[in-house]
Amino acid sequence: MMFVGLLVLSTIYGFARGGRPEQIGAATLASGVLASIAFSHPAALQFQRVEAGMLTVDAAMLGVFLWLSFKSTRFWPAWVSGMLVAEVAVHVMRVTAPDVVPKAYMDAVAIWSWVGQIILIVATWRHQRRLARAGVDSSWRN
Repeated sequence: MMFVGLLVLSTIYGFARGGRPEQIGAATLASGVLASIAFSHPAALQFQRVEAGMLTVDAAMLGVFLWLSFKSTRFWPAWVSGMLVAEVAVHVMRVTAPDVVPKAYMDAVAIWSWVGQIILIVATWRHQRRLARAGVDSSWRN
C-alpha cells in the first residue's frame, strides 16, 4: 500500500507540477507498474523463474528514459536509465542464476521501482525551483 501511495503521489505531482519531461516520466513509470502487473506470472508462480513480461516492460521503459536522457535538458532521466539498466540486469542474472531465492529476485526488482518514484518527485521539485528562480525551464535540447 505504501508503494501505491508513493506511485499515486509521484504521478500526480509529476503531471501537475512537472515540465513535459517529468510528465512523460510520470506516465512511463505509472504505466510501467500497471503493465508489469498485467504481464507478470500469476501470483502463485511470480518470481519462480524469469518474469519475461516484466523484463519486456522494463526494457521498453529503459528505451523511453534513454530517449529522455538524450532529448531533454534534464539530468534525472539518466539516473532512471541507470536504475532500469540495473533492473534489467537483475532479470538477466535470474537466467544465469536460476537457484536465486524468488523473494531475493522480487526484492531486487522491486527496489528500483521505489527509487524511480523518488527521483521523479525530486526532479519535479527541482523543475519548480528553476521556474521560480529563472521564470523559465527549457525542457528540450536544441
